[in-house]
Amino acid sequence: MTKRVLVCGNPDLNFIDGSSIWAQTIALATAATGSAQVDFLAKSTPERDELFGPLKSADNLSIIDGSDRQHWKGRGFARITPPMMAELTVKRDRANPYDVIIVRGLEIATQLLEAPDVLAKCWIYLTDIPQRLEEYSDEQRLTMQRIAHGCHRLLCQAEGFQALWQALVPDLDTAKVRLYTPVIPDLPKTLPPLAERPARAIYAGKFTGDWMTLEMAEQWPAIHGQLPGSELVMIGDKIHTEPERPDYQTRMQRALKATPGLRWLGGQSREAVQQQLQQARVGLSWRDESMNDTVEYSTKILEYGGAGCAAILNRNSLHEQLLGHDYPLFANSPQEFTRQLTRALSEPEVAQQAANALKRLAERHTFSTRVGEIRQWLDETPKAPKPQSKTKVLVAGHDLKFFSLLQKKLEATGQFEFLTDQWQGHNQHDEDQSRALLEQADVIFCEWCLGNLKWYSHHKKPHQRLVARFHAQEARVPYMGEANWEAIDHVSFVSEHTRRQALEVFQGFPVDKTSVIPNYLDDTKFTPKKKTGEARFTLGMVGVAPKSKRLDRAIDLLEALLEEDDRYCLRVKGKHPLDYGWLLKREEELTYYREVFKRINSNPKLRHKVIFDPAGDDVNEWFTMVGFILSPSDFESFHMAVGEGMLTGAMPVIWNWDGAAEIWGDEWVVSSFEDAKQNVVSGEPTKDLAARLMSAMSSQDISQRWKKVIKQS
Repeated sequence: MTKRVLVCGNPDLNFIDGSSIWAQTIALATAATGSAQVDFLAKSTPERDELFGPLKSADNLSIIDGSDRQHWKGRGFARITPPMMAELTVKRDRANPYDVIIVRGLEIATQLLEAPDVLAKCWIYLTDIPQRLEEYSDEQRLTMQRIAHGCHRLLCQAEGFQALWQALVPDLDTAKVRLYTPVIPDLPKTLPPLAERPARAIYAGKFTGDWMTLEMAEQWPAIHGQLPGSELVMIGDKIHTEPERPDYQTRMQRALKATPGLRWLGGQSREAVQQQLQQARVGLSWRDESMNDTVEYSTKILEYGGAGCAAILNRNSLHEQLLGHDYPLFANSPQEFTRQLTRALSEPEVAQQAANALKRLAERHTFSTRVGEIRQWLDETPKAPKPQSKTKVLVAGHDLKFFSLLQKKLEATGQFEFLTDQWQGHNQHDEDQSRALLEQADVIFCEWCLGNLKWYSHHKKPHQRLVARFHAQEARVPYMGEANWEAIDHVSFVSEHTRRQALEVFQGFPVDKTSVIPNYLDDTKFTPKKKTGEARFTLGMVGVAPKSKRLDRAIDLLEALLEEDDRYCLRVKGKHPLDYGWLLKREEELTYYREVFKRINSNPKLRHKVIFDPAGDDVNEWFTMVGFILSPSDFESFHMAVGEGMLTGAMPVIWNWDGAAEIWGDEWVVSSFEDAKQNVVSGEPTKDLAARLMSAMSSQDISQRWKKVIKQS
């Protein structure tokens, strides 16, 4: 059965290097299986035929010019960015679903986290990532875990990458992992004997600092002087800039053009490179010593081996594993490079020993071998389901701030189209507008169970599904009780204790029409960034109105902590309580806050230790200053700020309001003022909290549960 495959890789095939050859090769190999129709997404308009030519002439393969104006509403781009490649991938998959999407590049893979249904089809191949576990921040680990859990398959360039993924993602499903080592063309049946080739060394690839290409060229005159008639051929046209070596490009170009005995051929097709390799004795793959810890090996050493060449390369654990400790042409310094290259060009038996070892390695990485492996992987991959028309969801409510993120995640599945009926209050709306929107909807989603649920339960059509989300305040107003319960298909509560309380108030509502789905925590917005030095002594609250939020308790705690250490302070993020119009009309609320502010301002120890930070969309940055997120409330339905704080590494201190332990766990709930104080004194902000929280409240799991509620699946 033919599979539709999209190849979406970061490399640009108008520039020739190992990564662009990788992208070309996997597209050609997939098309050659006979089991796939391949679309190749190009970053820029195909102009050079060295790599694009074989794609253009291949069967079962089409090139999509990602920079074409038709994709971007008439706007033109010389080259599209990785986020744009991800965006275009999602658009194309939405329009005509692919069975497999092959992705190379961390930035593209990270963007696809926003489209979990697309990511679920992806074969992910990443080499542009730290290669040592200790180099990952907690935030980076979370990203890698989300990619690994969300994708269909992980392709690993070497066993070292496989081990790295397993260390980053301890619960990784190993059935997802496949080795995708470098690929070289099938080996020719006959090759010119090494001893009969000219005394020629060759380098093919990019010119950059860590690849030691300038050093190779500058060392060459000394070698050439010892070996009359010898030649160094260099192939490639991608000369990098080196920020710490401003003259690098100039020196590299001068060396390529003016070094005696060096012939620069510029960019060449892969086929032309193979012909040149077969006329050389030794290939050059010497790298900077900083690269010796790599788990990634170069395709070039395989190509050298496939062409019957020897190669100069670093002695490191990977190369010793691949070629043996006794490989004769290792070099780890300019002096060793000069000596070994001289030997390879002047001592045929040494060069032959090295060439034999490389050929044995190359034989395991041929194009035909890889075609067979990909064919098997495609056979194991299910066909994507046929696209269905989008479900039209009408969202109705007066306050949609908690729904906006969930809507974004549901939209990313490609299965929903949203309409919005914005109410002006609990029971105020434009009835004509509501009726007009109702005519278009398949599903009505009432955010809050207030007048919106009451109205829609009496006006919905028989074919329409009506679902709602219950927060907390709905139990204190009559609207739920006045709704037509028979017309309501499902009500979800943000916490178990909220459901329990609501069903006590609205007795008789069918429990089988209810569920508990936690609020959606945005682990892409709230991330464990580095805390400031003072965060260890900073308490935080997000929002302190109404008075049931118990700002006074937080001040009690601060006052006690200041007796221990005068570095403690309390930061309050959000709108000032006295800026709420409704609060100024409630004498009890107003009196409470006046007393609290009087207490702060009259106490010299507190006056400069309670800091009110204005509301804004910078809460994640604000949390870098906060080590402890407080929830001293009398009651909450969920308390989003606790979860958002934990995602940033802030340690929660939660008073024992009803349901707190059910939602957040006993570990963080305090039953007394003394417990709260002790938790702060002995506690410490930690980035590990984010991973622990998301394992319990997976954002992907929450969106999947809502998808089932809305679609009744």
